[in-house]
Amino acid sequence: MRLRFILIFGNKLIHSYNHDFNYHPNLQHRTIHSTIYSDDWLVNTVIMLLIIIGGIGFLVWDDLSVKKFQWKKYHLHTKIVLSTTGFLIIGGAVLFLILEKNNVLAGMPVKEQILCSLFHSVTARTAGFNTTDTGALTEGSKLVTMILMFIGGSPGSTAGGIKTTTVVVLIVFVRANLMEAAGCNVFNRRLDETAIRKASVVMCTNLFLILTGTIFMEIMQPFSLADVMFEVFSAMGTVGMSAGITRDVCMASRMMLVFLMFCGRIGSLTFALSLKGHRHEAPIRKPVEEITIG
Repeated sequence: MRLRFILIFGNKLIHSYNHDFNYHPNLQHRTIHSTIYSDDWLVNTVIMLLIIIGGIGFLVWDDLSVKKFQWKKYHLHTKIVLSTTGFLIIGGAVLFLILEKNNVLAGMPVKEQILCSLFHSVTARTAGFNTTDTGALTEGSKLVTMILMFIGGSPGSTAGGIKTTTVVVLIVFVRANLMEAAGCNVFNRRLDETAIRKASVVMCTNLFLILTGTIFMEIMQPFSLADVMFEVFSAMGTVGMSAGITRDVCMASRMMLVFLMFCGRIGSLTFALSLKGHRHEAPIRKPVEEITIG
């Protein structure tokens, strides 16, 4: 029975990937022909599970292997990763379904629309596969996809992006300041100041690189801003999704995308620290002076 399942499923995947990169002269980019399996729950579910497994990180899997299903005993890191991952998958799928119901999902049965929405929400954060034509997405769907690509997976995983923990730390930090709370608390634990500083650096560094890449590519060639940003976010998050303009950009823009992919793969914080070098700083602190913010 197991052998039969492997043979049937393996043939489906091989057949699907053989069609993935066939070039169609009527389209402006290579179409992912796994769209013919957009209603196949077996293929889509297995791929989604593999993406999620690789995206939540080895630290989480180690915690799960030791503590099993005892939620209260999980580390704070594991709780944040699992809850954020679930929220992003469901939230992204709901938004994609709403925004694309009358566009790329039009004419599909309800079950297929739900499956395509779930698959897009999962794959946009790390894998880059698609069962719908990304070049035909609405502006709103592209924006949602860019946010998912920007966040990416979790620390210690195979995914890119700024990571789920970074986003949660910054949200908790902003909320704590708005509420004038005594500390940044989540799941009955207080966040360390060092984690907040690192999260801020990662967020700002990634945004700076994305804005720089977008402006640079717009200077090189006058493509649609939404399409250029989609390519830049995809490169920075090492996702691999495309709005269909990558093969038409000039060499300078391609080198910029390569640079962003390199920074996204090794981590923006690692890249920034590599430029710092080893400098000895004197143990002296400058005097404090207040400034007006906001």
